[in-house]
Amino acid sequence: FFPSRLLLFGTFILPPLMVLALFHLWHNFSSWEITSSPYFLPTKEKIQNRSTNLLIFNDTGSEIEDFIAALKAQNITPEITPEKNITSLPDYNGAIKISLEGKV
Repeated sequence: FFPSRLLLFGTFILPPLMVLALFHLWHNFSSWEITSSPYFLPTKEKIQNRSTNLLIFNDTGSEIEDFIAALKAQNITPEITPEKNITSLPDYNGAIKISLEGKV
């Protein structure tokens, strides 16, 4: 009697349960969104653990206000530095050097 119940469970009940579990995992995985909030301070001053401003070094010799506005539109607070060696500043989670080097 027990083997017939086990066969019934394995044939008719277990496969739909596995399909539901896989669908649930796939749905959760597909709804992941990568954001900057764990790494950079948002513009609304909501401080999170281990968050920093995004460090920006402008080596273009011109204004980059459009770039700064684009960062703020993504809820990232940039901090512009005059320091040329941005890798020597360890207190930041990320830095961007904007330059015209290699541009023709």
